[in-house]
Amino acid sequence: MIIIQILLILAVVALMVVLLRSYSSRTRALTKIATFFFAVFAVTVIVLPDWTTKIARLIGIGRGADLLLYGLSVVVLFMVVNQNLHQRREQQRFARAIRQITLLSAPDPTEIAEKQDIPPKAE
Repeated sequence: MIIIQILLILAVVALMVVLLRSYSSRTRALTKIATFFFAVFAVTVIVLPDWTTKIARLIGIGRGADLLLYGLSVVVLFMVVNQNLHQRREQQRFARAIRQITLLSAPDPTEIAEKQDIPPKAE
């Protein structure tokens, strides 16, 4: 095995361990399973690079490197969209929290009226 292959495998395993540990217990099992299978796929491609060329030719793509590039393009696009959706959810959650804090800390309108000597509205 070539030294670069060993280094790449170690990097994939280290990243998988970091990713799996960084997920909270609430993280869906699907995410953990997908991370595991991606790591297995990455190690397989590193150890047996000819497989990508064989698979690419089976589906009508000339080279394995092109297949990997197309696949990674889809993965990156998915990650960008996923991150955007996550960021939007977090912004909405933050806005709701700010609204609640603002409403809870707002003074009572009757207190304001008493301080400014404004008669209360007749209902």
